[in-house]
Formats: sequence, C-alpha cells, structure tokens
Amino acid sequence: PNGFKSSNVIFYGAPGTGKSHKIDKLATDDNSTRTVFHSETQYSDFVGCIKPCMDGSNISYQFRPGPLALALEMAAKDVTKQYFLVIEEINRAAAAAVFGDIFQLLDRRSDGRSQYSIDVVDADFKSYLEKNAAAVLVDSKLILPSNLSLLATMNSSDQAVMPMDSAFKRRWQFEYVSIESDTYPRGHFYLNAGTDTLRVSWEDLSKVINAQLAG
Repeated sequence: PNGFKSSNVIFYGAPGTGKSHKIDKLATDDNSTRTVFHSETQYSDFVGCIKPCMDGSNISYQFRPGPLALALEMAAKDVTKQYFLVIEEINRAAAAAVFGDIFQLLDRRSDGRSQYSIDVVDADFKSYLEKNAAAVLVDSKLILPSNLSLLATMNSSDQAVMPMDSAFKRRWQFEYVSIESDTYPRGHFYLNAGTDTLRVSWEDLSKVINAQLAG
C-alpha cells in the first residue's frame, strides 16, 4: 500500500571507491539505523538481548534493542516513509550466523515485504516488538516490512574477512563500485622532477595510478 519495493543490496569493491558514499545518498540520520560488523559480532548484538541496567540504586534487566530491532521500530512507526538498515563491512563477521533466523526474512515479495515470516522465539524480543513495532508482526510472526531496505558494504579486496555461503548471498543484490570514476577531486599539486617542477592534477594522477594497477 505504501508503494515501496524495498530490497537487500550489498555494495562491494576496493577500499575508497565510494561504497559508503553511495549509501549516504539514500540513508540519512533521520531514515536509517547503522551498524558495523566485526569478527566478534553475534546474533544478540544484531537483534538485541537482555542486559543489566541501573534502576536507581538497584540493578534490573531489560531488553536492549540491537540495530535490527531499532530499524524495525523505525519502519513500523511510519509506514509512509522509506527506511534503511545500513551494515558496514558485512563480511567482517560470519554474516549468516549473525542473521540467524532473520536469514529467512531476506526473501522478498514483489512489493518488498518478506515472502516468509518467522516465529519470534525470544519472548523478550517479541515483547519489545509488540510494544514498539507491532506493524512488523503478522499473525504474531515477524516480517520485514516493505518500507525497510537493507544496505551493506563489502570490501572485496581484503582477504582477512569471513566467507559468505551461496544461500546467504543469493538473497542479496550485488552492486559493484568500480575504482574508475567520472568525477575526480578538484585541484592539483607539484612534483619535483630534477630541475623541473611538474604541475599535476588529481584527475591525471588518478588515471595513471588506475592504469598501473589494472596493468
């Protein structure tokens, strides 16, 4: 009904090619929740979990939402607006394990909503959703709404990362961000070449470096 067709997209390429910049054109502080995966990221970090907190001088335990729970809450509160869950460096963690049963929700219908739903087995997570994001529960089962897209970045040149299995990857669209560009930084600098001083633009330098790397 909202006209959105949300999706799951991974922007991949070498460092410094502008993957995060592409996401920044869509996702702002007002319409997104952001997180960065690392080697220690777990399901409970991503979804949320019970954590101790101070209640005056006493210690109590409350469900602390992770980035996924926060994104679901954001999208549920305004179904007329597009929202984004942004995951930087998605391949620096064991992504399929971090997603856990959320993995099942990545298949999308033509309208962008999850094709399948899952039972929310964590009672505290379910209680949080019932209170803060009831719109993402359909017949008490969790779905990704059609106004929530997942956007991620992946460094394809770094070998010190976690591999992704094909079942996980096929649920994402991949967009390659090339090292080549039609736009370059403005300005120039000077190089000493013996008795001569050369004036070199950043555009010329970028093209020469890229040609050497490609060769």
